[in-house]
Amino acid sequence: MALRFRRTVSIFPGVRLNLGKRGVSVSAGVRGANLTLGRNGLYGNAGMPGTGLSYREKLNKGNTKGLQRSAKQSPKVPAMAEQIANVDLNTTTGDIAILDADGQDLGDEGFEVAKEYARDALEATLSEQVDEHNRMMARIGDIHLQTPPPDQFPALEPEPFEAPPPTQPELRRLDLRARLCPARKRAIVESNERKKHRYQQQYLRWQNNSTQHDHREQVRAALYDQAEKGDPEAMEAVLDDHLLDIDWPRETQLSFELSEDGRTLMLDVDLPEIEDFHTTELRMYQRGVGVSVNTLSDTAVRKLYMAHVHGMGFRLIGEGFACAPTVHTVILSGFTQVPDTATGGQTDKYLYSVKVNREAWQRIQFDNLDVVDPVDALAAFELRRDMTKTGIFRAIEPWD
Repeated sequence: MALRFRRTVSIFPGVRLNLGKRGVSVSAGVRGANLTLGRNGLYGNAGMPGTGLSYREKLNKGNTKGLQRSAKQSPKVPAMAEQIANVDLNTTTGDIAILDADGQDLGDEGFEVAKEYARDALEATLSEQVDEHNRMMARIGDIHLQTPPPDQFPALEPEPFEAPPPTQPELRRLDLRARLCPARKRAIVESNERKKHRYQQQYLRWQNNSTQHDHREQVRAALYDQAEKGDPEAMEAVLDDHLLDIDWPRETQLSFELSEDGRTLMLDVDLPEIEDFHTTELRMYQRGVGVSVNTLSDTAVRKLYMAHVHGMGFRLIGEGFACAPTVHTVILSGFTQVPDTATGGQTDKYLYSVKVNREAWQRIQFDNLDVVDPVDALAAFELRRDMTKTGIFRAIEPWD
């Protein structure tokens, strides 16, 4: 016969701690009706003292099975989810590509995994890209709204020195072995000296770069001050510093020439081709994950293109008058690059050229630019332009 060991310790009235060879359990209740919590779960016990009749039932069996089922049914994150690094939205077609860290498209499977395991992040990224595209489309037609009045000289925007100073090295300490061994001590000391020397060189380079940056900022500040007073060379430097730093909706290249007396400014701007123009407006799906694309009609695209290329000219004329207080006349010409059928290369096709004097420019209400149409505004000056009502341009000869 097997021997059984059990010892009961009373913790406080009604609660007992049972110690046995198979483990520990706790009982609570009165004789004939109690609960037991042990290694196999929670049991209810009922009996009639003196009769030998009793009843025992496991009370938490349903919860245990439910927990087991949940553990078995919890989905395992697929390996592809770990590869997802970026989301690429095609703003022309609305196609969505899920990319890995190397920029490789993970295909339809990657898109389904992203929807299943990273839906919030996917939708947030798509929403950000949609908003950015739509903001850019709005800026394309409203670029002239940021045009300054002719008497508003641009403020100098300091460029911060963003390079952080080098981090001081962590030097090795002399341990007991180094104190007992001269060779080890010498090796540690020499290693620390090399680290300190390297740090001093890095710090001197950083300090020199910081000093040079501060000097350049002082020179810039002096140029802005001289330009505001009408110095031609300083005005040219400010024009170069300011005009080329405008945040255009599309990459824009321009060149300019200021006369020696500072009275005439000539600007040439390389306009975008209409074939490369954005023609879509985007919107997130209200249900599901995706982006709907509204493609503008040809008429709407040409209208937007007209507003943009004339708005760029309007903005540049205004910036020229503001940056160069002595300038009396601005001559601006906008062109695009087109294939040369005679040589096979590229040639400049001028779309318009306008000559504006300061007195006429000052008649514009710069506090009410939201009602100004740059297409009509440039036509109020000496304008060379051959354009149909639908926005088709033919080449012209610019002002000399």
